[in-house]
Amino acid sequence: MQPRIFVSIASYRDTECQWTVKDLFEKARYPDRVFVGICWQFVAQEDADCFLVRTRPEQCRVIEVDARQSRGVCWARSQVQSLWAGEEYFFQIDAHSRFALHWDEMLLDVLHSCPSERPVLSTYPATYVPPDQLGDDIVAILFAKEFSGQGVLAPGSRGVSPSEIAGVPPANAFIGAGTIFAPAAVIHEVPYDPYIYFIGEEITLAARLWTHGWDIFTLNKVAVYHDYSDRQNKRRHWDDHKLWTELSDRAGTRIRHLLGTELTGDAQALADIERYGLGTRRSLADYETFAGVDFQRKLVGGKAEDEIEAELALAEPAKRAIAARFTEMWRSNAWGCSETRCGPGSSLAQTEILRLKLPGLFDRLGIRQLVDAGCGDLNWLGTISGNLSLYLGFDIVEELIADLRSRFEGRKNHFFNTADIALDVLPSSDAIICRDVLTHLNHALVLKALDNFRKSGARYLIATTFSRGHNDPVRIGGWQPIDMCAHPFNLPVPQHLLSEELPNSNKALGVWLLESTGDSLPK
Repeated sequence: MQPRIFVSIASYRDTECQWTVKDLFEKARYPDRVFVGICWQFVAQEDADCFLVRTRPEQCRVIEVDARQSRGVCWARSQVQSLWAGEEYFFQIDAHSRFALHWDEMLLDVLHSCPSERPVLSTYPATYVPPDQLGDDIVAILFAKEFSGQGVLAPGSRGVSPSEIAGVPPANAFIGAGTIFAPAAVIHEVPYDPYIYFIGEEITLAARLWTHGWDIFTLNKVAVYHDYSDRQNKRRHWDDHKLWTELSDRAGTRIRHLLGTELTGDAQALADIERYGLGTRRSLADYETFAGVDFQRKLVGGKAEDEIEAELALAEPAKRAIAARFTEMWRSNAWGCSETRCGPGSSLAQTEILRLKLPGLFDRLGIRQLVDAGCGDLNWLGTISGNLSLYLGFDIVEELIADLRSRFEGRKNHFFNTADIALDVLPSSDAIICRDVLTHLNHALVLKALDNFRKSGARYLIATTFSRGHNDPVRIGGWQPIDMCAHPFNLPVPQHLLSEELPNSNKALGVWLLESTGDSLPK
């Protein structure tokens, strides 16, 4: 008798899920042994396009949830695990996936080749573009990259050919949530934590698995492909839920406590922590040694963020190093947002208030020529920039600028160019807008950018600011809620302050006359 495989899918209003299930069964060597559990999160009146086809419904178990009641991806994955019915193996995928031929046989063969009695296979999937255009067969090797603004370790990856790591799968310390294959005992030994929102999902699961005595190996063959594209109809939880930041912040507190970074007594953040905590077979300290990290001191490879930053600056010219970092983030969609690679903060939902307020501000201040410093993919500002007499977009990612030139070639008042906003000369304009850019730079680069803005001759600066922000040191590409009026930036009180009116946030766009900032900026 062929061993059975339970496939876990958390689907949030995803039209691709139905085709994922279809491809899953069609590509299996033994489809009769495959059983699928789905947490279907949808809005009944709006998501009929998610249910155009049903494949082998007798082998699919479904939990239906009104998407408005959902609490995020890890909560949904936890719900799916309740549908397990004793199958011997557990296979977790994302709702927008495709598969290699005979993926089931491939996974079992690779798992059985692992030198462990308790193996877990994982990696980031290769890529596909809907409906079924498969990308190159590339295996992702995961590694510790950096600590995020929340103090949570973020993984990175490098791609290799499967031939480079053929044979015994290499051991690893990290998990990619889009491909996990293991004996089904992991479901009851290390159940999915429903209190994690999104950020930190993979590092907490990896640490929990390892301390419970499970050995993680890189899946060294390509069995799964993932849709990383920005489909217009791809919706994420945070696109619909304005309170997602509350869930994410509480999860961050939970993760930092779990991994010993920062202990808390917050009862909500620690709900059911015993059930979803670390194991006792191996210590967290041993995991840190194995993974090359120090959670409490936020070290990667024995180095702090500022040491890594200094090494980066010495390794190559600073401008090229910064460009490489942001290019990597753009290519990999590091913020995980389906609507825009600039992250959920640039979604239409989160910029709704700004899109209503800014045209009136431009009119009142006589802003007809606008420089967008760090323009990104123009997801939200592009809906109102057509009314300007001249829009000039600058970004450090060359591939992004090429994409903008192609997409906006019909707008004769729009021009785009590659530039480092802290180091390159910017043209004169009525105003420079710099939203959600300085928040990703270290203090030295922010100060250089501010001086650069002043030297451009622009009349106004419109930039993101948070009252009572942190202004802590941050690695380039990280994030923090900076207060532009506090040390070391010390800008005067803004002439105008446009609140973004986001729940549990004091994020705003401040408007300054650049000539009034001269005393506060470096000479």
